[in-house]
Amino acid sequence: MDKTTTLPQRARMTVSGPPSEGRGRCVVGFDGSSAGVTALDWAVTWAARNHRDVHLVGVVDDDAGAMSGTSASDSDHARAQLLSETVALLTEQHPGIAVTTRLIAGPVAASLAAAARPDDLVVIGSDKTGYAHGRLFGARSVQLAALVSGPLTVVPAADLRFRAGVLVAIDGTPESSRLARVGAEEAVARQCALGLVHAIAVDATSERRQLGEAVLREAFEAARAVAPGLEISRHLANRRPAEAMLNLARDRALLVMGRSRRVATAGVGGTLHEVLINANVPVMVLP
Repeated sequence: MDKTTTLPQRARMTVSGPPSEGRGRCVVGFDGSSAGVTALDWAVTWAARNHRDVHLVGVVDDDAGAMSGTSASDSDHARAQLLSETVALLTEQHPGIAVTTRLIAGPVAASLAAAARPDDLVVIGSDKTGYAHGRLFGARSVQLAALVSGPLTVVPAADLRFRAGVLVAIDGTPESSRLARVGAEEAVARQCALGLVHAIAVDATSERRQLGEAVLREAFEAARAVAPGLEISRHLANRRPAEAMLNLARDRALLVMGRSRRVATAGVGGTLHEVLINANVPVMVLP
């Protein structure tokens, strides 16, 4: 197995403020790929900012090992060594953050979902197609989104160093105000601007446009209540929701959206599916 990809060199980050005892962890699915390293770097930064512990989870997919000719014991050893080396790097680069690990054998998405508690934030990397390097995550982010009960962040394998701003997708459901508040909190923590987007059909009637403006106005007030001085913009987009989100988010640091409850069947809604498969920005999905 290849050596662990070197983590990005960053300024040392020490944690101050209240300890993370009694709060959810930042659970990171890690496989050593470039997408996994990008996700881990994002997760450590978020965990330090929010005073959370980091829990690294390695998954040994027995089926994948069999197909590659690797025995289960060899896969276990390699993954355990990967986690151990990564913890050593994190301890050196980010003193003050508590890091724990867990090695699991089984289906990737289901194993990661089972490793998380309801108040944990699960973070995984995505290569968008799911085929790069034959690694674990990628398109499986969609599977995980359907399984986790708590919040999930999917981080694409992209250069995120010069990104700024938080975008929140507002769908007009009763949860829209909560999404706006979470987005405002993230924007305040990052010291950046907040954007709110709500999509309507190209041929929407004037009544539907007025309703869309009202939805954005309510979300704006919810966000402003969190941070009165926060710079907030509103976007009423005449296009499909996924297109509107991805277009506006292409230079942002974070996209916040809700997990659809409009479908009773297992899985995720079409909009969330399309966004995760084509993610060009870290996507935080809230239950």
